[in-house]
Amino acid sequence: MTTNPDLQRVADYNTARQEEYESSRLIRLLADEATPDATKKAVLTYLQPWSNAFQRMISARVVFESDPALRTIALEHQREEIGHDEILARTRADDQRVVWDPVIEAGAAWFVDQFATLPGVQRAILAHLALEAGSLALSKAGVRAFPNDAYFSLHDEADVEHLDMGYQILRQRTDWTSDEIVAVLDRAWQVITVVSDRIAECAIRDTAA
Repeated sequence: MTTNPDLQRVADYNTARQEEYESSRLIRLLADEATPDATKKAVLTYLQPWSNAFQRMISARVVFESDPALRTIALEHQREEIGHDEILARTRADDQRVVWDPVIEAGAAWFVDQFATLPGVQRAILAHLALEAGSLALSKAGVRAFPNDAYFSLHDEADVEHLDMGYQILRQRTDWTSDEIVAVLDRAWQVITVVSDRIAECAIRDTAA
């Protein structure tokens, strides 16, 4: 990807974490053809509050970003993500359940807090290299579970571009170290995995025979 050893370290680390996440309980649940349709639909039920919270996350990034260049990128990202929670809601229009789960909410709150407090580059990396990479993995499995679904198809295409935005930022900026970025990514992937495992757990629990 690059001759910059720090950037290469970040890219290698993040790719490894993304591949690890692709073997997580939620991704396997969606990708497995043996998973009952009811369970797959229940995944969408618990994915909804996370999708709703994602809107808060990207809004927090914009609100708290004071660096002009990074704020421009944050605004662009926000414009492209607005309304995706509504697309998911339309996908599951026959399911009117509104669920609340402490693990999902806590994970979302952690991200919102990080977007409010981290330095600008780390804030951007959180959005593009963690959340978007996780979303890309989820969308690939979602497309298999729900062919032609507007929500997953949209993310399967857009998330690749959004992921690359993070690497572009690292190429253009010098106000970061690989140690700082890897530390942020490590925490982010832990939270994403915990939330995803919880979504899978709730879906299985709710549809157990």
